[in-house]
Amino acid sequence: MARLRLEQIRELPSEEHPFFLLPERQMVLNLPESQKPLKLSYREAGSGRPVLLLHGLWTSAYTFRSLIQPLSGRCRLIMPELVDPLGESLMPDLDYRPRRLADLALAVIQALKLEKPLVVAHAESALAGIWLALKNPQHMSALVTLGMSIQLPVWLKFKRWLVGPERIMEKWANRAFQKPQMAALGMIDYADPAVICRQEIRLLSRYWSTWPGAKTMATILSDTLNSSYRQEVLRALSEHLQSGKEFPVPLKLIYGDSDRRAPVEHGRRLNRLIPGSELLIAESSAGMMQVERPEWLAGVIESAS
Repeated sequence: MARLRLEQIRELPSEEHPFFLLPERQMVLNLPESQKPLKLSYREAGSGRPVLLLHGLWTSAYTFRSLIQPLSGRCRLIMPELVDPLGESLMPDLDYRPRRLADLALAVIQALKLEKPLVVAHAESALAGIWLALKNPQHMSALVTLGMSIQLPVWLKFKRWLVGPERIMEKWANRAFQKPQMAALGMIDYADPAVICRQEIRLLSRYWSTWPGAKTMATILSDTLNSSYRQEVLRALSEHLQSGKEFPVPLKLIYGDSDRRAPVEHGRRLNRLIPGSELLIAESSAGMMQVERPEWLAGVIESAS
């Protein structure tokens, strides 16, 4: 996607959405192991069954914009921003490991008094969803994971090894701070380039447009490209299942048929590992099925028990 130039991208999305019409609210959360509270913004739409939508760390809550219209008539959608774009109230110690993201999700559930919400989680947040289900299943009704990578692709492993963790973080932060829109464009990976719009690029560029924000995003990217990032969750999952226990909540595993970072084989492996889980493949999707296949995904979410 980085080969696309900004002038080649449409200004607004091909379909209208009400995301920016929703008021951006604030809440303050106190997380375990943290010395200072975290200020978090979120948007909310609809009424009915609570659905907590957790975006991946390379994107924002805006990624769920196309689900608002098909779901808000029957569901209460909660879409938190997991990273502060201004870099003013970052998660303490820049710790975005899956178990800390799970703490954050649980804090949101408790702060908003959500009654056993359905959790829909993308990419890195999907790993947090697994951890949340293993450790606090009483706080959720079901889990839908989107594009959950359980192993770092070889091409990303090589890139990280070639540059080195410290240098890659510094390099990304410097380059992205100077050209935040290009950094935002480089983070997007859609199967259909027509889905991208400049509105999304401008929104995502906020994360890179301040020096604290650029350092935070670079740190997150460096951490998530570490092969150990996923191991704590996968180890806990394996230990849970090997002890003879079932996965605590109903689980749907969703993968895009052309996703490079989380290929379908990852879903097949998890589906074999977790009895009772359901594997679904989103056609013509590079892993952002919430934008590429929103109507289909909305049906999957509504059917999650």
